[in-house]
Amino acid sequence: MKRVAPLFLVIVCLVLWMGCSKPPANEVLKKAQESEELARRMLDTMRVKPDPKEYFRPVIAEFSKLVERYESTPEAEVALFRRAAIRNNDTKEHELAVADYKLYADRYPAGEKTPLVMFLIGYIYNNELLNLDSAAAAYRRFLQKFPDNEMASSAQFELNNLGKSPEELLPPEPPGEEPAKKKTPRINT
Repeated sequence: MKRVAPLFLVIVCLVLWMGCSKPPANEVLKKAQESEELARRMLDTMRVKPDPKEYFRPVIAEFSKLVERYESTPEAEVALFRRAAIRNNDTKEHELAVADYKLYADRYPAGEKTPLVMFLIGYIYNNELLNLDSAAAAYRRFLQKFPDNEMASSAQFELNNLGKSPEELLPPEPPGEEPAKKKTPRINT
């Protein structure tokens, strides 16, 4: 009987340990992506649009779990980008989005989305937070690191035109001419 007790204790410990171990990162990512999809569907079907923060709070929490607990996995990279995108586009938490994008660029300097992330930092500073100094610094960092990237011309344009309104960027109308009228397409019934 004395030998059974230690064996039983080992089995119980093993079962407890297996039950307490964390699930694989790909399962956590899949669950977070499903939660994001569900939140989007729920918001899309509502007549009166509620605060999206309420619907995306649990989604952000799931992506955050991945970012913190599975830091060195490809799933954490995906989760960090998705969390930043949700904060930028859905919940309009632009300062948190910038912090996430900066974290992404620091953690994954050779990441597939790093050029986009670095451009978005400047874009958010410029267009959402209206912080022109930080926008200029972000665009310069982008251009220094990715001078041949397809977004380099956009970053240079943004940098050259910081603080200008859309009206200031449009060419002036020639004097004495009315703006061109749009032709309405004719539909034969």
